[in-house]
Amino acid sequence: MPRFTRYLLIILCAYQLSAFADVPANQADIYLQIKENIGIFGTVYRELNNRYVDTIDPEAFMQAGIEGMLSTLDPYTVFLDNDESDDLHIMTAGKYGGVGIEIGVRGKDKVLTVISPIEGGPAERLGIRPGDKIVEIDSISTAGFSTSDAAQHLRGDPGTSVTITVERIGVAEPINFTLLRDIITVKDISFSGLLDNTIGYVRLTRFSRNAGSELRRELNQLKQQGMTGIILDLRHNPGGLLPAAVEVTQNFVSKGETIVSTKGRSDSSEKRFKSLAGPIVPDLPMVVLVDEGSASAAEIVAGALQDLDRAVIVGKSTFGKGLVQTLVDFKDGRALKITTARYYTPSGRLIQKLDYFEENDAILKPAGYSEEPDRVDVYDTRSGRTVYGGGGITPDIEVALPELNRYETELLGGGYFYDFTARYLSDHPDTRNYEITPAIIDQFRAYLDEKGFVFKTDLEQKLDELQVTVTEQEIDGSDVTDCLNALQQAFAAQKPDYFTDNLDFVELTLKRNIAGLLDGRKGSILAGLEEDTQMQAALDLLGDLHAYRQILTGPQQAMGNKE
Repeated sequence: MPRFTRYLLIILCAYQLSAFADVPANQADIYLQIKENIGIFGTVYRELNNRYVDTIDPEAFMQAGIEGMLSTLDPYTVFLDNDESDDLHIMTAGKYGGVGIEIGVRGKDKVLTVISPIEGGPAERLGIRPGDKIVEIDSISTAGFSTSDAAQHLRGDPGTSVTITVERIGVAEPINFTLLRDIITVKDISFSGLLDNTIGYVRLTRFSRNAGSELRRELNQLKQQGMTGIILDLRHNPGGLLPAAVEVTQNFVSKGETIVSTKGRSDSSEKRFKSLAGPIVPDLPMVVLVDEGSASAAEIVAGALQDLDRAVIVGKSTFGKGLVQTLVDFKDGRALKITTARYYTPSGRLIQKLDYFEENDAILKPAGYSEEPDRVDVYDTRSGRTVYGGGGITPDIEVALPELNRYETELLGGGYFYDFTARYLSDHPDTRNYEITPAIIDQFRAYLDEKGFVFKTDLEQKLDELQVTVTEQEIDGSDVTDCLNALQQAFAAQKPDYFTDNLDFVELTLKRNIAGLLDGRKGSILAGLEEDTQMQAALDLLGDLHAYRQILTGPQQAMGNKE
């Protein structure tokens, strides 16, 4: 099929979504409108390519046309290139061909770094460690690589090989590893275990095809260990597959319960998804942690458990993405992701924030839009508690995490914690615990001095800039110079000890970095739990079952209990 024709077919598919304005009732009239407008588009495209004063790249021009058209719709209807399409298919399949490394960009120089080798994968089998810096992949320098760039080179067909070169603290020369790619199963759970010996804690980071079964397995293990309550952590979980959200939720609610429903433009998009299996933990006290990064499938789970009074939601209001996407694949590897419906919780409330309609209402005229719920619409949970629609999931208990100040942000942004802990563990290879001693604190402070880290307030920075301006412009007058010098001396004399003032933050961050390098993501999560205000609120609630039950009790039940 010629490329031009293929792109016109893509446009035809997308255009059906934008033909909301004044749409005739007769379906034949809709297709006639589409045909006429495609003809106009094709004519404009041809004439511009043939007559425009400068040469036009036909493919780039068509791509711009597609992106411009899609920009008038919701932000989640997008045209995906090959790499983005691959990521979606990995989520759907729940596995991919690769070497089994979780990677990130770390340090001041933004070096591609191993966060954790995946258990049982090729990288772990050959001894790749957390903290190893990947400097080459198949002899190609990774300088400036993003994690997506690295994934392109590391993924491939099972049975093929890839050679990576790593730098390891304490080893003089780079180390080469030749890895045989294998089938890597996507891990949805980054941590599962007991806290305080009785409270089960599961951190779910995504919703791939395996999320429900993976969670089911972990819950069974926690039950065998004597779990008396459960915390499901959905913070920073961007979502994933709708079936995975249903399978996750059915681990906690009765068989046959409605978990989520979808409604769209066509009758075929109206569906109701129910629990198809008996729950693993039907009645244990439960808290779900959410934040502004919890979206889509994570909001489906939180919303269902809240509506059914199965769990207390703790944290911050969620992102508000309640749109169903359908993927249309094309032969060249690209794909069109189309919004085809909206999610509704069991009480009938809409998860999606509606703000994107405001800018594009000339094109988007959804059927029944005026009747859609908004942020002030009130709904009831099963017990009669009040919940709101049209703006994500609002927690039952709102708890914020501490905000970082400028000093803390600059320390983190400079990569000082990571570089120091990597060096420290290289010098102390027998270290196996996360304890931060006064000696380590002193060494870190000396390291900051060695690296020339100096923190200055906004006023100090502006004063330095003024001093440079005076010097560059050769402004005469000792009074100006004396005044600036006096101001700088006054600031220096009254400058607080920022390191000591932020010592708690320094200790916690050093602890998390050491734990992460010793035990990967699992260690980092465990090390930070004590200072996690949202986690502590969840633990406190599960330790006070009277308060827990009061939150989940509706007004009618509360009156009955009082009598």
